[in-house]
Amino acid sequence: MTPPHIAIIHTHSISEEVFTEFMQTVTANELSIKVDSREDSGVYAAIEWLIPTAVIVYISKSYFDGFLKEMGKDHYNLLKSGLKSLREKLLGPSSPNITVIGTVGKITKDQPYSLVYSILAEADGGITFKLLIQTRVSEHEYEEILDAFLAFLADYHAHTLKGEIVQDLKAAKVVGRTLLLAFNGNKKVIEFIDPIPKSA
Repeated sequence: MTPPHIAIIHTHSISEEVFTEFMQTVTANELSIKVDSREDSGVYAAIEWLIPTAVIVYISKSYFDGFLKEMGKDHYNLLKSGLKSLREKLLGPSSPNITVIGTVGKITKDQPYSLVYSILAEADGGITFKLLIQTRVSEHEYEEILDAFLAFLADYHAHTLKGEIVQDLKAAKVVGRTLLLAFNGNKKVIEFIDPIPKSA
């Protein structure tokens, strides 16, 4: 079975109505998109930033390598608009509350990244990029994050990443075939994140 260009995977506790505006915005001819629900997360024996968030937006390699080449870049802006519609529902004050329980030293007390929502993107060689999104980001901050991450993905798939980013990519730590990324608001760039927080 061919994987969809874009997928949303969410826990049963998150209503599908949350994604209505996203779906209406990004739906287009020839675009394969799928929404799936899963059981609410149980107990994980894993590094916290690698644990699946309650909502995952997944962007396949074929979206950049195939769909956009065929349909043009207009849909790129539609994807960005669709993702913007999710901020208030998943990152705002009324967003679901997710709690991680663990032994002392294993869990970050002041969690900087959302456990509700993340964006995954397929890379080469079976690797997946996971964008960690800061909690309670403003609309402007969230737009900066999206702009930087989608630009990174576009450059990655077009093989036009800058040399220093390529070096950082080669040096980044892969755990469970996943590379963690986050937006540095001070430098205004996407950075690779060590899956084990320094506090641990």
